Amino acid sequence: MLATLVSALACDKSASSAPAPDVIVPAGAPALDIASRPQIVFQVFGDRAALRVVPLAAVANGAFKPIGLTSRGWHLLDSLYFQPGTKYPVYHDDLNIGELTISRGMWTAGAPPLNPIAGCTAPRPMAAATIAGPSSKTEPYLELLASSAPFATHAPTKAKLPTEAEIAALGRTIGHEIGKGARIEPSELDSLDFHARMIVTGASAEPTLLVSFIDPNSGDLGPGTGHTTHVFALAEKSGTTWTPAFRHAVSGNARAVEYLRMVDHADINADGVDELLLESWRYGAGTEIVALSWRGNEWRETMRSPQSWCLDPVKKK
Repeated sequence: MLATLVSALACDKSASSAPAPDVIVPAGAPALDIASRPQIVFQVFGDRAALRVVPLAAVANGAFKPIGLTSRGWHLLDSLYFQPGTKYPVYHDDLNIGELTISRGMWTAGAPPLNPIAGCTAPRPMAAATIAGPSSKTEPYLELLASSAPFATHAPTKAKLPTEAEIAALGRTIGHEIGKGARIEPSELDSLDFHARMIVTGASAEPTLLVSFIDPNSGDLGPGTGHTTHVFALAEKSGTTWTPAFRHAVSGNARAVEYLRMVDHADINADGVDELLLESWRYGAGTEIVALSWRGNEWRETMRSPQSWCLDPVKKK
């Protein structure tokens, strides 16, 4: 799956062209006034000894926004936010786990690009960084959030958490219920990789239940070939009942199915409830970052932004 994501992020050299100097990229993103130094949220990833940092989105007027800039604007972002020695708080699962220090930006001191992409004239800025501080992440590969301004964090839940076995049983029940509504048989879901966990989001006094069923082969006839099924869902507890609050249940052509996975969550706009950041992808296509926000009694998509390393406009065929 990681190989699929990496290839999806690559620049399609044959299908892109250099943007005009005054064109906002990526296409469709609203223009951001980067000179005003808005709060920027970053994704941090890679080995601890070779971390990379990329801008995910901006926070403007209490809302999470995609970043749209001209080529000059992206260079300005690099010079403003990726200066060597700049420090940012780092978060995972809504907890501040340390501090990030930028060691170099994409074009620091006129150096060759940190992340050169052949044939790409408008690469997304990327920085190299180190991290210090206590971290609950023991895996060799890290995936964290950082921010140019501290996030608000809420207190740990006081609710009694179910056991792992109870979470798994509840997750399968919720998943089967959602699958039934999408005409997906329980036996088909049970043939997929399954994951369920609780995350503290602030949406209620109880944690939010995350449920995922995903095809590890991305198709029953091979990667991106044949038929596949995917369920990604969130549920909230009201009284003694767990109710789905976000449903994504798809079954069909392996190249057409949209997959979702949780990247991280944090109270980005300081309203007391986390924003949930998901990664969306289709086999062989580009990835997008999707933000879910708590609205009423459900999780709703409030932002979607392409995350290609190359921001060159795609040529129309």
